[in-house]
Amino acid sequence: MSDFVITLNGKKKHIQILNESEAKIDGKRVEYELKKFDPAHYLLRINNIFYEIYSVRNNDEKYLLLINGKKIETITRTSLQERAKGLIDKVSTSSNHLLRIKAPMPGVILKINKSAGDKIIEDESVLILGAMKMENDLRTPESGIIKKIFVSEGNTVEKGDELFLIDT
Repeated sequence: MSDFVITLNGKKKHIQILNESEAKIDGKRVEYELKKFDPAHYLLRINNIFYEIYSVRNNDEKYLLLINGKKIETITRTSLQERAKGLIDKVSTSSNHLLRIKAPMPGVILKINKSAGDKIIEDESVLILGAMKMENDLRTPESGIIKKIFVSEGNTVEKGDELFLIDT
C-alpha cells in the first residue's frame, strides 16, 4: 500500500493507494483508473468523474497541475516525509536565533549536501536520511547559515539526535 499526503493549493489530502483500482482519499474508499498518454498528460477517473491532467514537475515534491483547465499547485510527499517535515518545523529556537535540527526518525545519514558556513535558503536540502528503505530529504525550515553539522555520512542516528545547527 502506498501512502501519500498531497497538498493542493494549500489544502492537505491523505491518499492511500490500496491496489490498482481502489484508493482511500481522507479515509473514504474510491474506485480509480489512471491512464497515461505521455509523461505529462493523464486521464484520471475517480468514482466515474473524469479529470484530464497535465503535470509539470517544479522540484522533488512540487508540481504544477492543469486539471480540467484549472491551475493547481501541489506538494506530494509520502506520509513519512510529511511527518518528518512536521517535526522539523517544530524545532526548538533559542533566544539567539539558533535552530537545532533533530532527526525526525531513526535512520542512516546517506548524503550531506551542505557544510558548516554555507548560506542556505528556506526549504533547501541539507541532508538525506535513509529510514525504512526510503530516502528522506531533510530541508531547512528557515534561511540562514549552517553553523555546525553534528553527523557524517554513514552515521546511524536515533530519533531526536541533533543533525545540524542553523544561525537564522
